[in-house]
Amino acid sequence: MAQPNPIILPENAETAQLRAEIQRMADMVSGVVRQTAIDGINAAMAVAASGAMTAPKDADKVAHQILERASVMQSEIDRFLAIANGRHAA
Repeated sequence: MAQPNPIILPENAETAQLRAEIQRMADMVSGVVRQTAIDGINAAMAVAASGAMTAPKDADKVAHQILERASVMQSEIDRFLAIANGRHAA
């Protein structure tokens, strides 16, 4: 006897579509993180290369700002991915 094809309920299709959209959003945020890091590194290098007396302190300040932004963005990526994988976000 032939097995019937499984029926995909609208909720399942909608859930898969939402997960795919969340994954796409997470990928976009990841791209922003990469670009932000590159821009920040360039800024820190420009500050360090300026030769100003405060350059080391200023470069350190820029580096800390980059890390803070990256941390926030990483938590957003983690949240998107958790939702996309069917887990509840923290």
